[in-house]
Amino acid sequence: MKPPGALRRFGATTLAAAGSLSSVRFSPAAGARRAGGLFGRIALLLVVAVLASQAFTLWLTVRQREDLLAEQLYAQVVDTLADLEGMLDTIPRDDRTAFLSSYNRPGLPQLLPLDAAQRFAFSDAVPHLGMQLAGRLATNLSEPVEVRWRQVGERRELWLAVQVVDARYWLVMPLGRFLGPPLSPTLIASAVVAFVALLAAFALAWRVTRPLSKLADASRELGAGGTPAPIEPAGPREIREFTAQFNRMVAHLDAAASERRLMLAGLSHDLRTPLTRLKLTLELQPDNPDRPDMLDDIDELSRIVNQFIDFARSEEGGRMEPVTLAELADSVVARFVRGGLAVRFEREAEPELVADALALERMLSNLIDNARRYGATPITVTLAEGAGMAELTVHDRGRGIPPAAREAALAPFERLAPQRGHDGGSGLGLAIVSRVVQQHGGMLLFIDPPQGGFAIRVRLPLQRPTAILPA
Repeated sequence: MKPPGALRRFGATTLAAAGSLSSVRFSPAAGARRAGGLFGRIALLLVVAVLASQAFTLWLTVRQREDLLAEQLYAQVVDTLADLEGMLDTIPRDDRTAFLSSYNRPGLPQLLPLDAAQRFAFSDAVPHLGMQLAGRLATNLSEPVEVRWRQVGERRELWLAVQVVDARYWLVMPLGRFLGPPLSPTLIASAVVAFVALLAAFALAWRVTRPLSKLADASRELGAGGTPAPIEPAGPREIREFTAQFNRMVAHLDAAASERRLMLAGLSHDLRTPLTRLKLTLELQPDNPDRPDMLDDIDELSRIVNQFIDFARSEEGGRMEPVTLAELADSVVARFVRGGLAVRFEREAEPELVADALALERMLSNLIDNARRYGATPITVTLAEGAGMAELTVHDRGRGIPPAAREAALAPFERLAPQRGHDGGSGLGLAIVSRVVQQHGGMLLFIDPPQGGFAIRVRLPLQRPTAILPA
């Protein structure tokens, strides 16, 4: 069978090979959106940017608060030490204990002897604020400063071992007002701001990517052979300009396709008349040895002209109506049987679908004719049903198409001469088949049956196609 095709240039063909099966799918769903599109990436970028900015702001706020508290605590420690040194310097050494007993009050800075620490339990870890204060004091006093941390319930104290006058003491600093409130209100406010910012960012991203999504949908429809409706320009200036250019391109392509169809149909129609006159003239002439060959050449030219006309008609699409596929296939096969072709019809199911009956009849006729011209008899046409699809298979006993050449066979006017020989065909047989399959949202399969030969299977959805796209 000679299988030219016409879908590679439209971008709607998916060729897959698995073992002995190759398939070409024609379905609008083949261009469904994939995860990780532009909107998803912009949304992810916005989420990361907002969360990162909020995290940095929160971190900066915490650090600034800690620095401010450390500065305040250091100033209070320095002032307290200066006051105590001034007072203890005027008090005799023996009277200092009595003075400190009256000076030390709960909740206020206290100065305790070094052995006072033995009566209390301290935490193993010291807050960053205490370590920062001890380091700063050690640098300014030019001597090491030991630091300890004690917490009992809500009471939190920082103990610093410092030199006062001529003795070392524990300076106990209560830290209740220096540790500040918890971060919960700040975190809640940050979360609310981030949520509002993300909502606004998502809305902006949607407004930016929505026109691109419409362009992508229209491009898929154009790639599938359809003519998308003009898209209203929206979004940023660059996208509006791109949309306007796309609309103009679609209009030019549609005009060019219309002119091509008109020219092809007109030229093919005009060729019929002189071909008919030539055939009639030859038939009226006396017998001569060359007349049968000349008549065969005229018939071949007539078949090519008919294929050109069918190819032009297949671009337009026809009227969709309920079709009993078994009756249609039986009628087409019977016509070839009357012409003397060894072909039989095996009916395994009687599916019904909404389709263009004339297009389906043209499709099956081309499949059988290709099997007759380029395959080997007997030819079997099988009609089955499965998975919500009608399956129409044409099986001949020829050598088929090598797997490496099957993708090329789908190009229009591709005759695969090295594989099939020069026969004068137009290379439009499977181009028409593939276009009809595309219009009905079906699937075209190349099959190497285990029993030998070559087969082409067409799978058509039983339900009404969601979109009938003129190729």
